[in-house]
Amino acid sequence: MAQRKYLEKSLKYFTVIFGLGVLYILIDFAVDLRPASVHSSYRFTLDDLRPDQARILRQDNLSILVIRRSTETIAQLEQPVVELQDPESLRSKQPGFAKHPLRSKYAEYFVSYAIGTDLGCPLAVLENRLTETCGNAAYDFAGRALRGDNEFQNLAIPDYNFSDEFNRLTINP
Repeated sequence: MAQRKYLEKSLKYFTVIFGLGVLYILIDFAVDLRPASVHSSYRFTLDDLRPDQARILRQDNLSILVIRRSTETIAQLEQPVVELQDPESLRSKQPGFAKHPLRSKYAEYFVSYAIGTDLGCPLAVLENRLTETCGNAAYDFAGRALRGDNEFQNLAIPDYNFSDEFNRLTINP
């Protein structure tokens, strides 16, 4: 008898704890409890971005790379290249709209996170390619990883939108 009462009491405690856990999960999904420093979207202003010019935009802890590509660069990026690690971007982190050689929503503009995928360091912009500041990782102007000593992914592409005049960029992390 004592064992049965102990079992019933334990089952009641378990039911109460389980119910509180389910209630906590429901409230957590219903209410956005993110810290104030995390935004639902980030807005950047693009002024005077010339063809084949890259710019790294920063807000809070978010760094975004934006490249305005010339028609010559676009034509060059659309050609097959043997020195790419993942030419079809099959192992890349990218939205559905970026699953093509230019890896962008608009051919003229390339947008990605400004963090390399080899060692996770910030990117530096050279003449016609991008490199990681603390390693040998290199990328073309479509964010595709060039062959090197290590295997690494193409640059990660966020979900983004431009204004009609391409002077404002909104990132949805």
